[in-house]
Amino acid sequence: MKKMKSIMAAALALGCMLTVTACDEENGSVSTGGGTPSDTNTPPQASTSSSTATMNESDASEVAKIDIGAEKLANPTVKFLSEWDLNPAEGQPISVALEMFQTQYGGRIELVHTSFEERYTKLSTMVASDESPDMFSAGDMDVFPKGVLSGYFQPLDPYIDFNSDLWKPMSTVNEQFSANGKHYVGAIDVESDCVMFYNKKTIIDNGLDDPVELLEQGKWDWDALWNMMTQFCDRSQSKFATDGWWFEGAISLTTGKPYIGMDNGKIVHNLDHPMIESVQSYMLKMKENDLPFPKSEYGWEVHPTNIRDGKTLFYPVGVYALYPYNNIIQNFGNMEDVMFVPMPKCPEADAYYLPARINGFSLIKGAKNPEGVAGYLNCAMASRDSEIAKEIGKRQAFDEYGWTQEQWDMLEKVNKMTTEHPVIEMYNAVTPTIADCINNPMKEGYNAGVSWIQTRESYRAMVQAELDTANAKLNS
Repeated sequence: MKKMKSIMAAALALGCMLTVTACDEENGSVSTGGGTPSDTNTPPQASTSSSTATMNESDASEVAKIDIGAEKLANPTVKFLSEWDLNPAEGQPISVALEMFQTQYGGRIELVHTSFEERYTKLSTMVASDESPDMFSAGDMDVFPKGVLSGYFQPLDPYIDFNSDLWKPMSTVNEQFSANGKHYVGAIDVESDCVMFYNKKTIIDNGLDDPVELLEQGKWDWDALWNMMTQFCDRSQSKFATDGWWFEGAISLTTGKPYIGMDNGKIVHNLDHPMIESVQSYMLKMKENDLPFPKSEYGWEVHPTNIRDGKTLFYPVGVYALYPYNNIIQNFGNMEDVMFVPMPKCPEADAYYLPARINGFSLIKGAKNPEGVAGYLNCAMASRDSEIAKEIGKRQAFDEYGWTQEQWDMLEKVNKMTTEHPVIEMYNAVTPTIADCINNPMKEGYNAGVSWIQTRESYRAMVQAELDTANAKLNS
């Protein structure tokens, strides 16, 4: 599988307004823009870097109005174990959350650097040697339940009031990361995990319906997508509907049912659910009609430049692709020609469900400064909907990234829709065995024309056995 990095540069760099994530389908990698992490594995020690950046006087005065009644911390330093830095890179703006944390709590974030691949190894070593850092990103979607089952994290409840007005907007989401009434993740926001990128010229040149207009009319669903795909695709001209590594998982979540999820504090599978059968039938039908780009015929490589060249209709991927520094959106065409819409609605679903991931953090077991972690998370929650955070984000999107107003408006719309009905997939977050049983097998219908009913029979018992063990441990 192609590795995909998760970059939440806007999430915290812009006060949790522009949360941008990519993930590594093979290992769930996430890196959040701020610093530029290297791939080297350094010894378990704290970096000496912390934010000395300041906000311009006008913005800072507005941020100061977001008063959460904070008190200065006895220990101002929060040690953050990560391959990326919450402190801004040279020349980048400080986030609203970090500005609040520094000015209201007198706090600072100190990076304890690791590589993505070694982060859990380093975490294990530091916890075992009583040198625990304080905070760990939950945005990779593998802290809960996997990290909790491994004993690396402790509940946030003694330090954060999840029933307070401040945290109430995220109460439903945070409950999905709790066991025995204890919360192991402080989720600040949910973000879209995948959208459908396309080139507007391709839509016009082929006389297709505008996906944005279909969305506005409430007609952007699987049926509308099917009509567009069958009208566009033609193997003789090497014209295909979808490419990339994200489509299968993302369209599945529009059913409202993850393959693995939480239900009343218990990890469950939905392998036999009728909605999963429905989406698998849809993807199988796509393959039977020769609609997906045939990656198997091209060495299992994706070809995003086919979007630019009018050969592929949609490229589903995380909204992180919008950011030019990721070197992805350039493959889709000129910035003004590139557009995106959310995944299409499942016609059988009772709501417009969308694939989601969280922007949040966890408290490491043995942390020396849990009060500091809580302080930072409170600042992030307080700033998530602030107008100044939105203004800073918009300013950067237009001035530095060259976005169009249409793209900005759609990102806001997608984020709002995702927040209303988020669906979080957990098959990568329990055990490696469960990930192996679902990650590739659930794509077999789309890629190889294999029936889901046949596929799931091979893995159901193994998945259930793993879940039984995990649930027993989680609730012990």
